[in-house]
Amino acid sequence: MKTYEKESFLKIFFIFSSILAVLTLVIALLYYQQKKSFLNQSLLSQMREYNFNFKGKKFDATIVKKRPDYNTDKLYINTKEVYSLFKISKKSKNLLKIIYPKTRYDKDLFEIKKSIVLWYLLGLLVIVLLSVFYAYYALYPMKKALHLIEDFLRDVIHDINTPVTTILLNCSSLKKRADIQEIKWIEISAKKILSLYKNFEIEIKGFTLNRYKVDIYSLVLERVDYFKELYPRIEFNIKGDTTFWSIDKEAFVRVIDNIISNSCKYSKSKNAKIYISIENEKISIADNGIGIKNPERVYDRFYKENERGLGIGMNIVKKLCDSMGISILISSKKDIGTTVELTLK
Repeated sequence: MKTYEKESFLKIFFIFSSILAVLTLVIALLYYQQKKSFLNQSLLSQMREYNFNFKGKKFDATIVKKRPDYNTDKLYINTKEVYSLFKISKKSKNLLKIIYPKTRYDKDLFEIKKSIVLWYLLGLLVIVLLSVFYAYYALYPMKKALHLIEDFLRDVIHDINTPVTTILLNCSSLKKRADIQEIKWIEISAKKILSLYKNFEIEIKGFTLNRYKVDIYSLVLERVDYFKELYPRIEFNIKGDTTFWSIDKEAFVRVIDNIISNSCKYSKSKNAKIYISIENEKISIADNGIGIKNPERVYDRFYKENERGLGIGMNIVKKLCDSMGISILISSKKDIGTTVELTLK
């Protein structure tokens, strides 16, 4: 189950199960009040019967003087005892007090609570099973539709790879015969399509890391040369020295390409600059572009702040960085610029 499917499943599960759990709890509380009321009525009924025959050892009895605040044939419950008062005779100034020990009354209530709690826990188990079934049932149509889309994209990606590779090979061959600017632009456009293809490939098919020592400085210089051709109006400033990281080269190219591509796409129309610093275990890529409104959301799948792009680039960057043990930190201010820092953990 993929991340977005897990998120949808958990949301459906928790909403459905929470509603049922709350409703079941309300029913359990109402049932407890009903059972408590039934216990009280039963005790009062047994006290009435005991008042006539004094049979059994369940109750104690004593004589108390009448008081204005005493009501007969009513159950009283306090911290020490449970009792009821009954008239002895019409002329008598005393009342018969029939007592039920409070400890035994508390024990009766505990047994009621215990029974209800056990049934409630059993009900929760049933609710969990029903919620799992309902979540899968509710998720199935969406999951089926998404899988159809992914299969379609997988086929499209497969079909794109061959013609793009052919275009690049032919461009390379033509460049050897003649230095024509149009051929360079065709090659650059084909490379942009290939970069998009690789993003989709990671998103749809996933990735497997193959770590080895890579000269980060040389690799970044290579990628900067590529972007200089794409964005000749942007000034690139690079400082650093040879630094080796144990990473997957192809995955790291995806990371660098997506970050620099964003810096280029969202740079200012005039005096656009990108600053890249490589120092030991840290790479900093800063621009003086338009900035990001919600930096904390850039890793969300399909999130974008305008109509440009697909909203998957930084999501892929985060996945690849996490897999390679690279921390990523983004800071941005509107109309001032954005800085992305990569640190090898």
